[in-house]
Amino acid sequence: MTTASVLAPTRPSALQSLFKRLVTVQTKEVPATIGVDVGSSAVKIVVLGRRKGNGARPLIAQEQILLSEHPEDLAGAIRAAIERLHLSTRSVALSVSGSSVIMRVVEMPMMNPADLKKALPFEAQRYLPFPVQDVVLDGEILSAIDAKKSWVLVVACKKDLIEQRLDLAKRAGLEVEVLDVDALALANAFLETGTAQRKAPTSAVVNVGAQLTSVVVFKGTTPYLVRDIPWGSERVVRELAQQLGCEASRIKQALKSPEAPAEIQEALKAACESVVVELQLSFDYFENQLGQPPEEVFVTGGLSQSAPFMAALKQHLTQNVVLWEPGAGIPGSCAVAFGLALRV
Repeated sequence: MTTASVLAPTRPSALQSLFKRLVTVQTKEVPATIGVDVGSSAVKIVVLGRRKGNGARPLIAQEQILLSEHPEDLAGAIRAAIERLHLSTRSVALSVSGSSVIMRVVEMPMMNPADLKKALPFEAQRYLPFPVQDVVLDGEILSAIDAKKSWVLVVACKKDLIEQRLDLAKRAGLEVEVLDVDALALANAFLETGTAQRKAPTSAVVNVGAQLTSVVVFKGTTPYLVRDIPWGSERVVRELAQQLGCEASRIKQALKSPEAPAEIQEALKAACESVVVELQLSFDYFENQLGQPPEEVFVTGGLSQSAPFMAALKQHLTQNVVLWEPGAGIPGSCAVAFGLALRV
């Protein structure tokens, strides 16, 4: 996909091409690439170099900048983060997430890609809370169920969110080469560096951000469940502060400690119940569709760095809970940015 096609959001053909190759990690040799994850509390950037043979893409640079440093200028925060890296290129991969993005793995008749493109609007409308004409649609055939049916990943994103993200990039002085989805960038990141840690055929990857938690459940190397949960570290801090009647700064400090005070750990366990319910619903759905629940849960994102949070999560889940980071010096908070840098 060329940069020019992405920056023409009013052209139907360009809109329809924005999400191409959602699931596939590119393996061809490419120059240095930039993934920019614009979160609700920080901008994270990962720059990767050329892949040498079958080796890993080397990390050239990374940067994180808190949005609190630029409270009224999101484009300025992105521009400042890019400028700190002294990069010669402005072509980047960005992503979208949240309630305006719908991702479903559905059962559809076996068909070729051209017929799938025609069928997507009719299939997607069954799951969309908004009119199909207001979204960009794409689909990826994941695997065959039998000779007549297949599993298909359907992704829909509201056009106004895409236009807002492209406008934000333009104001930050960037050219968007790829526009992806947070959860799918996470899937690409895990397929690149996380599969060596797996010990079971089914596993889930959970990225806990400030406001959203992205969940991808794999069978083998195929993601059969992809979703965002409106829950994150900001909600945890707010609930604990209200419940315990203390300042948010104390909660944040406790979450960074190797071991939190008993009253905070107990309150944290209760605060995690809402996201655990959503995770369990996802795992149950996956089991109903594929016949086997995920046996491992790999946790990443900013809150995964909190030992008290990980301890609380392990108390709730029956699966083996493992901390996962992309590696090569890239922290879990930059997992989405890493996955985006793989896509360009």
